[in-house]
Amino acid sequence: MSPSKSFELAPIGTAAKWFFAVAALLPSLFVGIIWWFNPEDFTKLPIWFLPLVLGIGPALLLFAAWGVRNPVATLGQSGLQLKVSFIRQHWSLAQIDRDGALKINLDNRKELRPKWKLWGAAMPGLSSGLFKLHNGEKAHVYLTDKTNVVYLPTQKGVVLLSLERPGDFLDTLKGL
Repeated sequence: MSPSKSFELAPIGTAAKWFFAVAALLPSLFVGIIWWFNPEDFTKLPIWFLPLVLGIGPALLLFAAWGVRNPVATLGQSGLQLKVSFIRQHWSLAQIDRDGALKINLDNRKELRPKWKLWGAAMPGLSSGLFKLHNGEKAHVYLTDKTNVVYLPTQKGVVLLSLERPGDFLDTLKGL
């Protein structure tokens, strides 16, 4: 019985990092602009409003950004375990179509690109969660690099992963 092997998922890109930063700072910017032009409007607000707007929104975004720092896929005799942020998903080896697993480029396979987010995160440089693809299938997705993707058909639906070493992942999968 071979031990489980971990594979690093490709890290989020610069576009996603900028999105997180701008989204975290946007509420503060809006409050600052309103305060600058109409400071008397803030005398009518409850005392808890400003800390809520200035603190909780950015804190939630930073928590989400922190969660996608070290995504990992673990492959072994028990199957595939995917850990991304607060997402924990497992597929047993019996559920995975090992012969159908491929390395693909989504620039050339438009029918396999995510179209609608059903649950998760979708922003420039990062798509993570459950998506409906252009071909109508549902897929569990972790994409940061759309040119270097592992396509993994399972009994629970398709899995699309951007991996640091997709060739090693496929070799390990086929060797199980």
